Amino acid sequence: MFEDIDNFDEAFEKLLEELEFDLSNPFEEVEKVLCIEPHPDDCAIGLGGTIKKLTDAGIEVVYVCMTDGSMGTLDDDLSSHELAIVRKREEEESARMLGVKRIIWLDYRDTELPYTREIRKDLVKVIRAEKPDAVLAPDPWLPYEAHPDHRRTGFLALDAVAFSQLPNFGSTDVAAGLKPHQVEVFGFYYTAKPNYFMDITDVMELKLRAIRAHRSQFTDDVWEKWEPFLRTVALYYGKKAGVKYAEGLRFMPGMFLHITPFAELI
Repeated sequence: MFEDIDNFDEAFEKLLEELEFDLSNPFEEVEKVLCIEPHPDDCAIGLGGTIKKLTDAGIEVVYVCMTDGSMGTLDDDLSSHELAIVRKREEEESARMLGVKRIIWLDYRDTELPYTREIRKDLVKVIRAEKPDAVLAPDPWLPYEAHPDHRRTGFLALDAVAFSQLPNFGSTDVAAGLKPHQVEVFGFYYTAKPNYFMDITDVMELKLRAIRAHRSQFTDDVWEKWEPFLRTVALYYGKKAGVKYAEGLRFMPGMFLHITPFAELI
C-alpha cells in the first residue's frame, strides 16, 4: 500500500486515513470526557463553552483539578487554607452551571505542582477508574506560558494518557482491579495552534457567568480587565472559525504524540 507512494503529502493524507483521524467532529463517538485543569477555574476559562455544549448533548464531563488553588489571591487577610476552601465551593458552583456533576481533587499545593512519577501514577489511576473516551488538558507548549502548574499539568496529562494503557505501569492498580485503559481522543486547550473550533456564540454569556462564579479570583476591579480579555480571546478563535465566539482546541492522533517529526502539520 504505502510502498507505491513516493511523496510525503500523499503519504501523510493516507496515514491520517489509516489512523481514522477526523477533525470534523472529534467528539462524535465520545460519551465521557476528563477535563484536567491546573487550578479551579481553568476548565471554565479554557473551554467552558465547549463543556456546556458537550453536557447539553448528553456527554458526561468530569473535572480533574490538580492543585488546591490556595495561592490565587492578593488579599493579605486570606490564608491559603481559607482560600482553598473558598475556591472549592466556587468551582462546584461554576461546574454546575456548565452541567458538570463531579470534580476529582488531587489537592497538590498551588504553584508547587511537581512533575513526578507519583503524580503521573495518580493521574493514570484516575484515567483507569473513570475510563474516559476523551481527555482534555492545557497545551504545555503554549508560548510564553509563565505558570509552571499549567506547563506541568499538560505534560503530566500526556504522560498519563500514554501510560494508562500499559499493564506493567502502576501494576498495583491492575492488581486492585483497575484495568488498563486506552484513551481514544486527546486534545489541548489553552493552545496557540488550534485545529478544531467549537462555536460557543450561543453559550458565551453563560461561560462568562460560570467564570465569574469564581468570585475570589474575579472581583469587580479584576473583572473590568478580564471580561474584555476573555471576549477578545473568543473573538480571536471565532474569527478563525467564521463565527462570532469560539474556543480553539488542538487534537492529536495518539501515534503523533511520540517520535513524530510532523505532528505540527495536523
